[in-house]
Amino acid sequence: MPARILIADDHEIVREGIRTLITRSRPDWDIVGQASDGEQAIEACRTLKPDVVILDITMPKVSGLEAASQIAASALGCRILIFTMHEAQRLSAEVRQTGAQGFVLKSQAARDLIRAIETLLAGGTFFGSESAGEETLPGSVPPRASGTDLSVRACRGPKRRNLRVQRLLLLARRRSPIRKLSPRQTG
Repeated sequence: MPARILIADDHEIVREGIRTLITRSRPDWDIVGQASDGEQAIEACRTLKPDVVILDITMPKVSGLEAASQIAASALGCRILIFTMHEAQRLSAEVRQTGAQGFVLKSQAARDLIRAIETLLAGGTFFGSESAGEETLPGSVPPRASGTDLSVRACRGPKRRNLRVQRLLLLARRRSPIRKLSPRQTG
C-alpha cells in the first residue's frame, strides 16, 4: 500500500515544490491533499487520514506547531513532520513538545525531505540533518562518531557551523584536482 502524504504550507509554490520533489523521488507515494493554513491541515488529517503530514510552522489561522499539537492529540495515527525555514536551536524541543516526530529545514529539503519521510514511515524520528545522531528508527542505536564528528557535535551555534565549514573546505582542498602551478610550470 503506498504511503499517503498531506502537504500543508501557506505558499502554493512551496506546496508544489514539495509535491514535485516527492513525486519525482517516490512515484509510489500518494499526495492525498494539500492545505494552505493550520485549520485546513487539521481537518484534512481527520478526513483524509494520511500516513504523514508535512506542516509549515508559520501558517495563517492556526500555526503549524499548534496544528501539530491538535493532530497528535486526536490520535489519528498520522506521523507529523514540521517543514520550516526557522533554524532556532530550541526548535527541536518545541517540535517534540507538539507530538511531531521530526522536522526538516526548508534550506535542506532537497537533501533531507525524502529521507525524513521514509524515517517517519518506518516509525522513527528525524530532527534535522544538522542535529547529527537525532535521526532514529525504533530500537536503533545512532552510529558511532569519529573524533572529528565528536568535536563538531560538542560545539553549538556559529562555532559548530564554522567547524563544519572548515572541515568541508579541508576535504575539498585535499581532493581538488587543481594544484597551484609554480612559475616554472606556467608557460
